[in-house]
Amino acid sequence: MIRIESLTATFGADIPNRVTALHDITLDISEREFVVVIGSNGSGKSTLLNVLAGTVQPERGRVLIGNTDATRLRAHDRAHLVGRVFQNPFSGTAPTMTVAENLRLAELRGVPKGLRRRLDARRIDGYRGHVAELGMGLEDRMGTPIGLLSGGQRQALTLLMATLRRPEILLLDEHTAALDPESAEQVLLLTDRLIERHRLTAVMVTHDMNEAARFGNRLLMMNAGRIVLDAAGAEKQALTPGGLLARFAELRAAAAHGH
Repeated sequence: MIRIESLTATFGADIPNRVTALHDITLDISEREFVVVIGSNGSGKSTLLNVLAGTVQPERGRVLIGNTDATRLRAHDRAHLVGRVFQNPFSGTAPTMTVAENLRLAELRGVPKGLRRRLDARRIDGYRGHVAELGMGLEDRMGTPIGLLSGGQRQALTLLMATLRRPEILLLDEHTAALDPESAEQVLLLTDRLIERHRLTAVMVTHDMNEAARFGNRLLMMNAGRIVLDAAGAEKQALTPGGLLARFAELRAAAAHGH
């Protein structure tokens, strides 16, 4: 389980124009939940993801990931707990290294150096089986530098890399926003399949209301650093893109009138 307790995150705390990105948030995410987070720019959704990843340190509160108090752990110290896929398909991989070499790097994330073993033919064969599950024919391109692949292929491999060691939580940071519609749909379906198959706990940030309505079993809507909607189960399944857009319009209207 993931737990956030009374979390506040502030940028520019030492200057007059400080920005409080998260306001006293408490949130429990159960094992195997697939949580979708939406919100306008500046709502706090990216900061929430960054706090879970360890790239932003909270001003107050605690972050528990599984049995670990990760509040003050930097990103590299919680690498064995967290898998992350970024918006840019060229982030999170080494473009001049081969598909097999990138997968080896992912497998070694958070592993003590003394336990590392070289990349041999047996290990590459094992990776080939994982890559075949992507359904893109990349199992025959294990020796190809990953930078030569298309954006959709590379994002699919990045997703595989992030889930190879079964993290406590998978963070998806608008991971299809930079892809063409066909590739985005392929990666989203793959995301849903991997989360379900490996029983992962995941948090996905998106701006796309169709994605928000279609995917996940829980939805959080954020506004001004607070969670303003938390829908799960039947309530989540009943949400529609139009209904979510209407809720955004209500929030904008309330803000314009100072409520």
